Amino acid sequence: MVGTGSIPSVSDEPPLRRLDQIVGELLAPLLNARPAPGGFRLAGWDVEQGVCVVLVRGDEWVLVEFENRDDTRDCYTRTSRFNVCARHQFDPEKPLSALAHRAVGQLVEMVRRREGALPVIPRPAPTRGSEVREVRVERALVQQGPGHYYLNPYVGCMIGCEFCYVADRADLSRELEGRAKLPWGRYVDVKVNLPEVLAREVATLPPGLVRMSPIVTDPYQPLEKKYRITRRCLEALVDTGFTPGVLTRAARIQEDAALLGRFRRVLVGLSIPTDDDEVRQHFEPGGDPIEERFAALEACQRAGCVTVAVVQPVLPMDPERLAARLAPLVRAVRIDRMYDGDRVRHLYDAAGRLDAATEEFYQQTAGALRAALEARGVCIDPLDDLQTLMQ
Repeated sequence: MVGTGSIPSVSDEPPLRRLDQIVGELLAPLLNARPAPGGFRLAGWDVEQGVCVVLVRGDEWVLVEFENRDDTRDCYTRTSRFNVCARHQFDPEKPLSALAHRAVGQLVEMVRRREGALPVIPRPAPTRGSEVREVRVERALVQQGPGHYYLNPYVGCMIGCEFCYVADRADLSRELEGRAKLPWGRYVDVKVNLPEVLAREVATLPPGLVRMSPIVTDPYQPLEKKYRITRRCLEALVDTGFTPGVLTRAARIQEDAALLGRFRRVLVGLSIPTDDDEVRQHFEPGGDPIEERFAALEACQRAGCVTVAVVQPVLPMDPERLAARLAPLVRAVRIDRMYDGDRVRHLYDAAGRLDAATEEFYQQTAGALRAALEARGVCIDPLDDLQTLMQ
């Protein structure tokens, strides 16, 4: 069902998402394989930002990502259809072991043999400016490391930051399913049955940290006001031993501050890439005002949440002023650059800040912000392993 009408009744049940079946056929030998003693095994797989597979052997967790083939981009290797990237899940700079290289090679060879059978589904021309599709899914949690899961209540994001680097990977998933090509920020899949699927899974899986949402959506985007998928997922996690780690750039999260406060441990992160709301309006016109994000951080902190901030991408700002505002509200901050900046150079031009599109600007501004935060006792952390911040 596609549209913006009311949530469907049982008699008008949304379709089961076909994408999982399509990718499941591609990965079938791996999904059905019995792990070899002492070898790598499948820990999890995902279909919402291209094809992602997590392999594990002991304490070595390897993420393998299949993206649309693009010979201009560096990658681990290529197939006829995909660029393949492979790295350690929580330590991208650490070299893969010989056994990991072998396991990744076997996975890639399997995909090479089977990718020709992927269905080629014609993509229709868009018939509307935006699309909200209600779907059912069969899986909720994806394991990404020891005691780490992630959960996407939605796929796509109506906040629609033009600089978001997931757009091409998310479009590959739409291409595999034969969905119309729409700009990032103009489509969302709503997983209407996700809270019920999640409730079944947490009854059988080992408890751990549940990250919501890593890249491909924002759990508190505008549609959450209507569907409350994120809230219902949080309700399903209460008193289960699972720990939510919720990352958003939406102030709406403060509406759930009391619910978040019911968890023994919980982490909330807000994206705050600048202290200047005029800058925010140029780069994140669909995002909430900066002051509202500070208020949301404060509300969640008062509720007992561990609070963090993500300054990514580093936008024009006053580093001292931003550090002074963040320091009383957060335990840690991630600082990172604008990726693929040439693609969004026009945003800097429109803001009259082409100087901020340079590596020199990033190094100077990030360095000043880091120094100002550390001087106030705030930890600078990549926020890849949220468990360490919860201790």
